[in-house]
Amino acid sequence: MRYEISSVSEVPDRQALHDLLIDYYRVVLRKLELVGGPANIDPEGPVEGFWTNLHKVLPPTGRLMLVHDGDGRLVGCGTLQQARPDAGEMKRLFVRPEAKGHALGQALVDARIEAAREMGWQTLLVNAVRGNEDMLRIYRKLGFRLIPRYPECSDPIELSDYFDYMQVDLN
Repeated sequence: MRYEISSVSEVPDRQALHDLLIDYYRVVLRKLELVGGPANIDPEGPVEGFWTNLHKVLPPTGRLMLVHDGDGRLVGCGTLQQARPDAGEMKRLFVRPEAKGHALGQALVDARIEAAREMGWQTLLVNAVRGNEDMLRIYRKLGFRLIPRYPECSDPIELSDYFDYMQVDLN
């Protein structure tokens, strides 16, 4: 199967992205629950928050990366948003199970790092649910290091005990 990653300036298919984000948040919220976080959060809430803040992940101050398979089906995404003038925050790295095994997660991270460099950012920030070794492994391999919660983190502070926070310097 062939896959294509694109950075978009507008959402080409809102329903497809909405459905993908519901799948993403189901996975993340389940992982959050498994490490002691709040249970039974409806994924529609975080997805609505995404739509409210869509402008943050679109150019000029952000990036929305989408992965489509050879049939044009949306199978993955990753976002990048400005955290401060010299730094960005990577969010929402997700690849549907049927598209795993093709290094798409790594490719999405690489594409967002390149976009951050093009935007002139010096630092990239990220967080991942504690114990999410797939994500943490990708980030460590790229030189990200653990840090305390960064003040610009876009996730609710009351969830900070359930996340690992990382950063990498892009210089």
